Amino acid sequence: MLHFTKISTQGRNFNLIASGALAFKIHNKILKDEAFTHGTAVSRNMLVGSVPARKATNNAKSVFFVLISDLDKVNTESLCEMIQEERKKGSYAVCQVIPMYYNEPSFKALKMLRQNFDEVMELSKLNLGGGKALQSLEQQHCVMTDYVLSMARIMFHVCANSVTPARTAIEREQEVAFA
Repeated sequence: MLHFTKISTQGRNFNLIASGALAFKIHNKILKDEAFTHGTAVSRNMLVGSVPARKATNNAKSVFFVLISDLDKVNTESLCEMIQEERKKGSYAVCQVIPMYYNEPSFKALKMLRQNFDEVMELSKLNLGGGKALQSLEQQHCVMTDYVLSMARIMFHVCANSVTPARTAIEREQEVAFA
């Protein structure tokens, strides 16, 4: 199930989508954070097929931050279709994946996400300090939660305070070509 939340401030929208149990817990923690509660309007929605149950955005550019913790349980194709349509409008989409399983459906879903999102970050096997991997799964999830929350804050503040719209992948490629 995909949980879709639109956070609006200063006439700009920040869209948060979560899929999977851990992603939904982080999603709720993000919404309770002070950075997202002051001066904002929050509307929750569900994704049915590849579109939100209620119209998510108009033709304006938006920012999407997607959290996925159960890759093989999500209908990745539907999500990618929606993001692809939004990116055609000039929207910017970032996906953070917290893989719970490493199997063929997960690898295929991850490949599809990389093809349709501006950025895809895979959070797993976090290391601290001397390069030792965290042993406890609970510690790893705690660090991931803090990292994702920090990333969401940064994206939200850039989205809410930015005077220039996000560039599309094509615009970034053209910029590199002319540099």
